[in-house]
Amino acid sequence: MRNKIYNLEKMTEQTSETGKDLYMRAEFVIKTYKKYLDALAEFDRTGILKVDGKILYVAERKANND
Repeated sequence: MRNKIYNLEKMTEQTSETGKDLYMRAEFVIKTYKKYLDALAEFDRTGILKVDGKILYVAERKANND
């Protein structure tokens, strides 16, 4: 019984460590690629993909003639 409790505590500790590691990795990715994520969000709104002030792509959007 004591071994089961010890293993549960160990698993909880490992799970906590894994969660912290995943959170840190996600923060790193968001911080590193923020300008690209922002550029994609702007592209969704405007149809213009622009990174570092350079226009990389302009989407052809069809007018809605309803």
